[in-house]
Amino acid sequence: MQHGLPAPDARGALRVPLDCKVRLRSADGRSHYGVCADLSVTGLTVRTAFVPQEDELLEVCVLPPPQGGRTHPLSARARVVRCHAVDDECYELGLAIEEILG
Repeated sequence: MQHGLPAPDARGALRVPLDCKVRLRSADGRSHYGVCADLSVTGLTVRTAFVPQEDELLEVCVLPPPQGGRTHPLSARARVVRCHAVDDECYELGLAIEEILG
């Protein structure tokens, strides 16, 4: 492992740690909010109170970090690949990016 860079995970893609707000929109149109904990070219980890269905397709909007300057949010369609409880009020979702949106 190189100092200063996050280690690649078992999925082979470098995961960059983040702490950015995220909005998840489920198929029924409801919005849910959380925090994007990390991001890679293939997926992201989100912490939220929302519990999705297994294999559910979500529309995801990750806001840029406040110190990032003038950048646009990341909008994508992502599929739920895992969901587990962190505590009684928070779940960690593993999402696989299927499509980057405009």
